Amino acid sequence: MLRKTSGERAALILRFFMPYALILLGSLLVGWFAYHKTSALVESETMKSNMEALGQIREALDGRFAEVETIAEQMASESKVQSFQFVKAPFESTNPFRLWDLEKSLFDYRMSNHFIVDYFIAYKNSGMFISPRKVYDAKQFYGLQLRYEDLSYDEWYGQLFNAYYYKTYKPGMPVVYEGKSYSVVSYMQSFGAKDSGGVITVLINNQQIQEMLRHIDLERGGFAYVADQNGNLISHVGMDSQPANLKALPIKAGFSQIRWNGKSMLVTKTTSGYNGWTYVSAQPEAVVLEKVHYIKELTLTVFMLALAAGLLAAAFLAYRSSRPVFKMLQLLPRNAGGKEKRPLGNLMDDIRSSVSDLVARHDALSSRLEAQVPLLRNVFFERLLQGGFASVGEVEAAMDHARVELPGNILAAAVIRLRGYHAPYNEEMLMELDIVKLHIRDVIAAIGPAESVSAQMHDFGENKLSLILHGEAASPASFMEKVKQLLHHLYGSLNQASHAGLLLAVGTSQTSLTEVYRSYGEAEFLLLHASWNEQEPILFYDAAEVPVPAYFYPSDVEQRLIQLVRSGNKPETARLIGQIKENNGDGRQVPDFACKLLAQELCGTLLKCCEPSGSGEDPLTEEVEVVLKVSDPALAPTEAVSMLFQALLQLCQKHEDRKRSHNDSLAGKLIAYIDRHYQDSDLSLAVLAREAGNSEAYVSYFFKEQTGMNFSDYLENVRMEEAKRLLVCSGMPVSEIAARTGYLSLNTFSRAFKRANGISATEFRKEMQAREA
Repeated sequence: MLRKTSGERAALILRFFMPYALILLGSLLVGWFAYHKTSALVESETMKSNMEALGQIREALDGRFAEVETIAEQMASESKVQSFQFVKAPFESTNPFRLWDLEKSLFDYRMSNHFIVDYFIAYKNSGMFISPRKVYDAKQFYGLQLRYEDLSYDEWYGQLFNAYYYKTYKPGMPVVYEGKSYSVVSYMQSFGAKDSGGVITVLINNQQIQEMLRHIDLERGGFAYVADQNGNLISHVGMDSQPANLKALPIKAGFSQIRWNGKSMLVTKTTSGYNGWTYVSAQPEAVVLEKVHYIKELTLTVFMLALAAGLLAAAFLAYRSSRPVFKMLQLLPRNAGGKEKRPLGNLMDDIRSSVSDLVARHDALSSRLEAQVPLLRNVFFERLLQGGFASVGEVEAAMDHARVELPGNILAAAVIRLRGYHAPYNEEMLMELDIVKLHIRDVIAAIGPAESVSAQMHDFGENKLSLILHGEAASPASFMEKVKQLLHHLYGSLNQASHAGLLLAVGTSQTSLTEVYRSYGEAEFLLLHASWNEQEPILFYDAAEVPVPAYFYPSDVEQRLIQLVRSGNKPETARLIGQIKENNGDGRQVPDFACKLLAQELCGTLLKCCEPSGSGEDPLTEEVEVVLKVSDPALAPTEAVSMLFQALLQLCQKHEDRKRSHNDSLAGKLIAYIDRHYQDSDLSLAVLAREAGNSEAYVSYFFKEQTGMNFSDYLENVRMEEAKRLLVCSGMPVSEIAARTGYLSLNTFSRAFKRANGISATEFRKEMQAREA
């Protein structure tokens, strides 16, 4: 038997294993084919990536150089710049004013272009050097402003004026400008007459050019450089030794291979269509091919590991998937004919039969649940009349579960007591009570939905029944008139059904399901304290006079008062206290001894509301003092009751303040977390919920309630404010600002900025710069 079971289990596992294995092998074969097709492209892609990077650097520098040349041409064509070249005595007559006016008219391009360190205009006739915010003569300028580390003053001055420059670039050289060390590429443009003109010199930050060149992967011996159309080196990185003329190097356009310092180098070269300059990057061939070989070896290793892991996973999944099916098959009966071995082809038939049996069992269970509906209805009515529901939504959910309908906008509760039946009850008396209740139920059920007021009956056991009256009415007064007509009409039928006679007490009308318990409490109060006679078998709480020297404070009212105080619901607490005051003072005078008893019960209620919360605080001091004060025999009972009511309201306020303080603390914590982490692109409502230790739905509702804004709107507002600040106060590119404010892409940031501000980020920056200018 064990051998047969093991063989059947192995066949079942194999049946599950084969699809997994076939899917895995098919996927790996497709991956292997794709690997062979793509491995040949890896080497060329490595070179193409260098070409693309180099092309991007070329395009960026062409734009920067074109901007520099445009600035120099604009300066050279300015009338103030041209006219000052003929001045030989700059400090005579009106020339100082002209000099001052010229200096003020120069625009400081460093504010908008970090590619430029600064620029200056040198006049040959006057020997004046002018730049934004500064005016010097030649020696002062070279001594205080600009100094080339490898040139003396005479050499520098001679090079400046002994030649006529037209779009001339000087290679990168170390300088000290305004007390700071720089490496600059000098762009020089002469203007005016040859003997009396001048030179505009723009100092370009060579470090930024080198930083762009370093974006190319130059690890382990690589280099990159920029050379002009004559082969003169403008800027470079990674070159320890430099040839006399770069044109002598055997470098072809595109991709080529050369020997450099004893190493074989793979070289990428591109030429600018703007100025004819060449851009070159070189990497050791061994380094490039090492990456390619590493990728190939890694791919092969991953393929083999994936194959082994996939087969193991397929075996494990087949074993795990077969376990529940095998156990299910073991529970099912064997095939007809007495065969012990079950064909695996009939697997679905066996499962189908099992499911059919499950459906049959489900139907039987549904029938049993249907039989429990009366019990659920009794539990619902018991809880409703005792005030056990805190909200209308909770009542409606319980009604749906118990299959109860209470249509209408106004409700009232009534209590029926069967006279002639008193404890102790024997078996015959209880049986007679059940028969009488069945007759009463039939009479009430005959009312039907056609009547303007409907009734639902609930059996409290022994000799007491309750009615919940509900219906549509324009006002509570009109509803109670309909109730009076209905109850007087039904009383005769109910009295005939019960030979012992009936007493019927009716509470006031209520407009909410959660307030029905008040009407029921009033009916109970009438039933216990009213004077009954044969002429008035039906009493209404509004019209009845109860000359009972007692006070109104039933247990269900006390329980609800405790719940409201602990929950911090001050409006409802005040409303319930007002009802207690009204029932104990309006229209009738409560005796002093009854008022003292009420005060004693309220003391117990106050102490129950002060049960420790486990927070480590001591909230009982003031309330205990109130209890001690009202225990003084010299204190008037009415004053004691008033003090206790006031203490309950104050305690309710404490609970409300504690909740509000907790909410404020949590709101501050959430806002502080957003302000600290708005730069994180993965900041989301889920992250905020995890930080607060609550669900996403609660945090979303709580955040909107506390701030008046959705989480996403608040986060976008914080990011937009920071983005506008960076656009105005910094020269960072828009793409970098997008990254620093938590956006994954420039497109996402641009759409968000335009949606929030009405204009694009670039237009916003230009507008703010124009305002400042």
